[in-house]
Amino acid sequence: MQNGMRRFSPLLAPWLLLVWVLLWRSVEPLVLVSGVIVTAAVLLMFPFSPVRSPLLLRPHRLLGLAAYLVWDLVSSGVRVGWDAARYGPRTKAVIVEVPILVDRDFLVVSAANLVSLAPGTFVLHIDRPRGCFYIYALGVYSPDVEPHVHSAMRMQVRVAKAFGTADEIRTAVERARSFGAEASRTEVAA
Repeated sequence: MQNGMRRFSPLLAPWLLLVWVLLWRSVEPLVLVSGVIVTAAVLLMFPFSPVRSPLLLRPHRLLGLAAYLVWDLVSSGVRVGWDAARYGPRTKAVIVEVPILVDRDFLVVSAANLVSLAPGTFVLHIDRPRGCFYIYALGVYSPDVEPHVHSAMRMQVRVAKAFGTADEIRTAVERARSFGAEASRTEVAA
């Protein structure tokens, strides 16, 4: 039972109970008891998978990722706004295939979420067997979709540099270069 208890965060049970109470908008005894039962059932039926590798955090690289993300959000917002004002409903979009540069699920999902956060782009599907993302990109008016592909690959490299191991960083940079993307303007150091 001890191993089963470690498979969820100690704060998850109170959080789920709080969500239950907020959904019912009541703190009556029946709501609380049913919330405890539902919380226990959810935690037992859907335990977390064990973490296979620790989360590495490089503060300087994380600040670089945050700065890049802010720049990406602002520039994408301006571009989408301009496209909406200029083309209106005739704004064109495309779905592009972007190679996955890292192997760890946390890094793949983090990069996909950060790509999706920017206005005008959205990761539609992560195809692990084929090793690619499918990204919906707004405002593409030429057959050249490479800027969108390279932008998504740069985001993956930045995520790997902020949270990955030295081997994961090297792998991401090498894969980005093999696909012709500018991996980084900085040294490939862990």
